Parts: sequence; C-alpha cells; structure tokens
Amino acid sequence: MQFHGYSVDAVHRTITSPDGRVVRLEPKACDLLLYFAAHPNETLSREQLIAEVWNGKFVTDDAVMVAVYALRQAFEDDSRAPRFIETIRGRGYRWIAVEDRQSCLSSEPELGQAGLPGQAGLPVLHSRSLTALWALLIAVGTAAFLWAVVKPPQPMPSMERTNALVRAHARGLFFSERRTRADLEQARTEFRKAIVVDERFAEPHAALAEVCVRLIELGANDVAAHEAEARREVARALELAPELAISHAALASTQFVLDRDVERAEQSFRHAMQLDPSLPGIRRRYSYLLGATGRFAEATEQARIAANLEPTSSPALSDLAWTHVLAGRLAEAEKAYREALRLDPANVELLFSLGYCLDLRNEPAEAMQSYRRALQIIGASDATIARFDRTFASSGLPGVYAAWQERFQTSEGAPRFVVAFYAARAGRSSDALALLRESSARHEAGTLWLAVHPAFASMHGQREFDALVASSFHAR
Repeated sequence: MQFHGYSVDAVHRTITSPDGRVVRLEPKACDLLLYFAAHPNETLSREQLIAEVWNGKFVTDDAVMVAVYALRQAFEDDSRAPRFIETIRGRGYRWIAVEDRQSCLSSEPELGQAGLPGQAGLPVLHSRSLTALWALLIAVGTAAFLWAVVKPPQPMPSMERTNALVRAHARGLFFSERRTRADLEQARTEFRKAIVVDERFAEPHAALAEVCVRLIELGANDVAAHEAEARREVARALELAPELAISHAALASTQFVLDRDVERAEQSFRHAMQLDPSLPGIRRRYSYLLGATGRFAEATEQARIAANLEPTSSPALSDLAWTHVLAGRLAEAEKAYREALRLDPANVELLFSLGYCLDLRNEPAEAMQSYRRALQIIGASDATIARFDRTFASSGLPGVYAAWQERFQTSEGAPRFVVAFYAARAGRSSDALALLRESSARHEAGTLWLAVHPAFASMHGQREFDALVASSFHAR
C-alpha cells in the first residue's frame, strides 16, 4: 500500500517515506494502521478500536493514543493539519489518506493533431497550451524547491526518539494515576523527559501542568516553583494545540486551584468536555470543583460518568465515593471505596478514606481496622501500631486522631490542613482553627474544601471559621 508516497510493508511492519527513510512499527501500531486502511473515512471510536484491534483486552484509551501518535510520527503527520489521521473531537479518529493509484500509460503514446492522446472525458490540449502547462509545472516545482530551502519544515524526530517520547509519556500517565507525592513526582519527571525529546507536542505539556497542580494539592514543597511550571506548561500546551481538551482541562485546574476562580475554571472545564466528552479524567477534576462549591448532585453525576467510562479505575471510584461522602450518602460511599480497594487493595489513600467513611458511619472498630491496614502497608513498626491500638482501646478514635495531630504538627512538611483535620476529629476545635489559619496563609489547596468538608461541620457559625470559608475562593 502507498499513501502520499509512503510505502507500507505490512509483512515486515515498516513504513518507507518518499525520501527513503524506513520506520519500523510496533505490532499494535501496525495492526491499527491496517484497520484504519480497511475503514477509510469512517469515524472510529476508541472503544471500537480497542474491541477490534486489541481484541477487547483491557487497555486504557492511552494505548490507542500512543499507537495513533506512533503512526503520526511514522507518516510525519501533523494533528493540527492532518493528511492521514484526523481526530474527531469527542468521537474518535478517521483515516483520511487516499491510497496512491499510479496510471499505467504507454511509454510511447500516439500523439494526434491536438498534441496529447485523446481520452474519453478529457479535453484535448493544443501545443501552445501544452507548452504553457509545462512552464507552469516547472515554475511551481521551482517555487516549491525554493520554499523548502528558504523555510525548511521542522524535521520529525527519529523513530528511536519517537519511541523514547511515547515511552516517557506513557510512563508519566501511569504514575499520574496514582496519588502519592512520590508517584506524582515520578510522573513529573517522565513528562519532562517527553518534552526534552520533542517539545512540539501539547499532550506532555498539558499533563505536566496537571501534575504540578496536583502536587500542590498534596502539599508539595516549593509551591512557587510548581505553580510557575504549571502556568508555563499550560500556556505552552494551549499555544501548540488550542483545541486540545486536556490543554483546557489543565487550564481549568490552574484557575480553580491556583487562582481560586470558580467561574472561569468551570467555563474551561465545560469547554474541555465539549472538545472531548469521552475523557474521564476531565470529568473527575470537574467533579472536584462541583463538590467543593456544594453542588453535590452535579459532582456525583460527573464522577459517576467518569467511573462508567473507566470502570476498572480505582481512582475514579474513589472520586465517586468522595462525592457521596460530601452529600452524606455514607453507605454508597463505603460501597464505592470497597470496590476501589478490590481493584487496588494496597492503596494507602483508599484505606484511610474508607476508615474516615466508617468513622462517619459510627463504626469505629472497622475504621480502626482500615487505618491499621494502611499503617502496615506504609511500613509502620509493630510497636507503633501496638501503641495506636492501645490508644484506641483507651480513648477511641478521637485519641488516635489526637496522637496523629501531635505527631505531624511539628513536621513542616505536613500540610496544615491535614493536621487541622486530625485536630477537628479529635474534638480540638481551637487547635483546628489555629491550624486552618496557617493553612489559609500558606494558600494550601485543602482550604478549597472548608465550606463542605464534614470534619469541620461543627465549626460552622464560629466567626473566624466562617471568615476563612469566605476567603477560600478568589483569595489570590
């Protein structure tokens, strides 16, 4: 097969460019190419491609994106002005390249009086017109050559560099799905690697910006550097691909978390979902905004859509569970947390979240069991766990929370909002208020949840607490 001068060898899985450059494809990228070629000009959804090309095996949408990206590199195709693969917003992809058809003309055509062989349906050109046509072709060819010399196109990366870029981006996506600070730092490193390989693609820039914002949410050190990087990468992503959904989603996250501007952030989230409604990560982030502003029904709706789009994602189920917690639907929250843990049983964050949900359900023994399991996974010593067990036996969960407050309050690296949570659950309202003042002064992202977080429900009506809630948004 040939498309626009590129030759495809399906047996050896290679693509040869018009200038002789040979690119070897990964097996699934080659399978995807053959499927595209067999369905020209059809809009093919990611779900259809996973079912047909990956035989329905469990893979994420990212696998399709990586294979499409590899094909675009092999064909030197630009997603903004495609000749081979067109992205159909919110629906999938379409193969638009037409297979080359070379004419089989006689080597010595019989010229009639008109100067060109007469063919049915084609006009006959006189010799003067033929001369003018050749002159035009020569002029166009010369102009194209001069344009290429004067303004050469930026070369596409080699296949080795392309593989490095795809590998780094895929690793970044993997680590970004996990929620520990260490995993997100690893994701940050991988996205940076992808950008170093070739900085012209918007996806790693947008993903890097999102990771920087999430690190700030987790209380990472050097917030100013993370914020500067997030804003810089968002701007670059939008410059490279102004109609890319994840670029606008990253913009929305900066507007929500960094600028505290709910209205603009919601507009950006909605625009991102219009560009591609099939991306669950965007809906999950949007559900945070809706939940933090008290719109629990809408938050649950977005989180549920995301979980349906990604039914085997424990983070998606965890986000759905959190919207239930905010709305007071604790039985549904527990069910979602347990399903998420079934998919990822060693997830410490999920175990702590389930423990808190069980605490709210007035099931302290089961809550402590979940907390104990989390402590075991993070490597707490048997002596430490035994000490917490004794505290629980004598003072219940409030005593355990008080011990955690005292343990982390002296640590500068611990977000003040988290320590305030422990203080509030321990019944130490004055300590919690003082810690929340520090959290607000530091512009910690946790303060976005002050108005709706169940841990601080008993503090509503206190003048200083209500003032902190009022300053949660538009505080920058």
